[in-house]
Amino acid sequence: MQEFLDLRTLSVNNILISLSFAICLFIYSQYHKKFEGIKSLAFAFLLSAVATLFMGLRNYIPGSLSIILPNLLVIFSITLIHISYLRFYRVSDRLAKIFHAIMVIIMAVMGVYFTYVDNSVNARVIILSFIVSLQCFYIMATLIKAHNVANIAIAASYFFFAIFFVVRGSMTLNDDTLTDFMQGGLLHSLSLFVYELMIIVSSFGMVWMVSYRVQGVLKEQASHDPLTKVLNRRALEDIVNAEHSRSLRSNVTMSVIMLDIDHFKRINDQYGHCCGDDVLVELSNLLIKSTRQYDSIARVGGEEFIILLPDTTLEQARVIAENLRIKISKHEFKVNDKEKLTVTASFGATECDLVKDGWLKILQRADSGLYQAKAAGRNQVIAAS
Repeated sequence: MQEFLDLRTLSVNNILISLSFAICLFIYSQYHKKFEGIKSLAFAFLLSAVATLFMGLRNYIPGSLSIILPNLLVIFSITLIHISYLRFYRVSDRLAKIFHAIMVIIMAVMGVYFTYVDNSVNARVIILSFIVSLQCFYIMATLIKAHNVANIAIAASYFFFAIFFVVRGSMTLNDDTLTDFMQGGLLHSLSLFVYELMIIVSSFGMVWMVSYRVQGVLKEQASHDPLTKVLNRRALEDIVNAEHSRSLRSNVTMSVIMLDIDHFKRINDQYGHCCGDDVLVELSNLLIKSTRQYDSIARVGGEEFIILLPDTTLEQARVIAENLRIKISKHEFKVNDKEKLTVTASFGATECDLVKDGWLKILQRADSGLYQAKAAGRNQVIAAS
């Protein structure tokens, strides 16, 4: 145990761990190029390795390289860890850079003073410990904003790191005078061990966050239409079952609207399929803005959409469909920078009761109303009961 906690042994371990994780993350970043922050995290670990190397050479190289520079590199490495997480979530890192820059300046000034003016190992340890604790608290505050298991677990780890360095700094205030950091006691050996743990947690944390994001993307792809970003048919059917159970418990009515863009083929033939896709996207956004937050919109065909309306009677659904019909007909769809297009849609509405009718029968009834609207001249709403 004594040999394991020897500062030089821990330094070698930290160099190997930092370099290993840096190399792994550089390789990992090549396979996940769309995720920002992975490479900067790898650079943070490289700085950690360099900092530990120079620190381990204390008493063999000048103090500026073995004392001041390693301390600054430690702060730089933690700064890069923080910036990596901010970049991953595409959050502005401006305030973080200002904060960490101030920490670097404080450490640089205090490091020079307590090395060449009033040489004090204790003072340097105290200042570095409190700066690192502040950095860890800041990283924790950043991570905890994303409410998922990965971030909460990593944030909790950084809270532990912050508390440890606060305790280390506080205990060093009342500790005996240190003459050589490399001959420090258990507490200072543990500080390097905790720093190693920070590297490991940060690395696995980034991989965990990427995996969590990838799972979210896959889930999104499995449940949403890739073009319009509204739900697909499969996801809508899952929501229908859940909403129907809720409506039975609450003793409320649920309704369905089916709509189809009129003469959509003409749009594709006259303006091209890219324009047709733009119309579908713009129409989807219009539907989202014009419906309630708890309504569910799905694209179930080329130009066909279904809207699930919880807590809505057939008459209310007809009114909602009519309002949507008017909004669509009045909306100007962009064809290009100069030309705009007017689009209409036909609607079929019906009540949704899965106890009396199966989902397919409900869709057939809504489709029947839609067919009647088309047959009656399009750009109409028919409520089918």
